[in-house]
Amino acid sequence: MSEQVKLNVWLPKHKREQYLSIQRKLQEKFATTMNTLFKDIEGSANKYKEKLVEEYGTAYNYEVADPSDIFENIEMETYEFYKAEKLMEYNFHLSLLASTYQIFEQQLRGFIYSELNHKLSPIRTKDEFSKFGFNMGQIKEAYEFINYDLTNTSQWETVELLADLVNTYKHGDGRSAKRLYSKSPDLFLKGYFGDERLIDVELTTNAEIVFDIEKVGFDKYTNAIIEFWEDFPEHLNPIVEID
Repeated sequence: MSEQVKLNVWLPKHKREQYLSIQRKLQEKFATTMNTLFKDIEGSANKYKEKLVEEYGTAYNYEVADPSDIFENIEMETYEFYKAEKLMEYNFHLSLLASTYQIFEQQLRGFIYSELNHKLSPIRTKDEFSKFGFNMGQIKEAYEFINYDLTNTSQWETVELLADLVNTYKHGDGRSAKRLYSKSPDLFLKGYFGDERLIDVELTTNAEIVFDIEKVGFDKYTNAIIEFWEDFPEHLNPIVEID
């Protein structure tokens, strides 16, 4: 026989600030890293080229070696250096976004579990934490149980876009990639000739640059998460039905 009970779900100030501070710290570290390691990749490549010119200038006997071959080697090595730096920038950007989303998902999971299972709660979940909320679908169901629909928040569309972007980056083409492409096709880089996506040509999402990183704004997604926690109610008092 089922019964109705009233819950007191509480997001105290210190916990809200804890959730917010880690997202703000991610923004800060992202900006610092981009402005130090990746601020001037072209400049770094030019310095690398100058170093190669100096090294190659004493490494060969120019009376025997063809200067054009040496110049071609320098240009090729410089280009490979530049490509590697751009790939590192790309992977840093997207891997930190992946961490951002995973932290947010765990924040949601940990909060709702603790609120349903603290010592003063009139109910308990059937599963222990290790088996609770394995994915965002299950986490959304837990919030629906307390009559709070995550998908109705103003930030959720951006959160879902981030989820699809992160899953595509981690796993490659699949359901998330198809959803992402239908929502934001401009994020996918195309080949130099034709309309074929690079993700379909390269068959990877992290060993080659296949997203237009200029259109993947880091703060766009972290700001949405920050705003979500800023807007989350301090108190929720749902009446729920339990068996």
